[in-house]
Amino acid sequence: MSLGIALKAFFAALGNKEKATQIDGILRGQQPSAPAIEAKPAEKPAAKPPQPPRRDPAVTLLATLQREARLVDLIQEDLSQYSDAQVGAAARPCLQQCGGVLQRVMGLKPLLDAAEGAVVEVAADASPTRYQWIGEGTATSGKLVHHGWEVSKLELPTWTGDAADANIVAAAQVQAN
Repeated sequence: MSLGIALKAFFAALGNKEKATQIDGILRGQQPSAPAIEAKPAEKPAAKPPQPPRRDPAVTLLATLQREARLVDLIQEDLSQYSDAQVGAAARPCLQQCGGVLQRVMGLKPLLDAAEGAVVEVAADASPTRYQWIGEGTATSGKLVHHGWEVSKLELPTWTGDAADANIVAAAQVQAN
């Protein structure tokens, strides 16, 4: 067993000056030093995957309302050339489809579960964003004029287009000749 260790030490010292110095120190009775840790070349940080271009959620919502209900087309149309009946007939399906979109992506629900005209209690320290007093004076209860709305979820479609197209609400449609 000693012969094997001696041969290992011999060949280790023969090809490596640092090992030879360590073995020489051990043979002279010095405590062995901790093995030197080889310095690894500095690793480059892993490249981060490119971030998808940002699109404002308002543009995403508007594009969804346009795609599924043609809301922008209805709003931007010059309605003066149509009768009230024609406008109403065009608006009904658009508004129903918009309602479906808002329900699907935002889960709209009434802020207060009470009928309009019902008397409701309002805490003195209630948020002015949640409750808006109409009329003069201060009170802790009042007649509900509108139940308000709140979003119960937010699941906008994920946009994956190019940064240059981030503000496009609807593509221009061109018919081939």
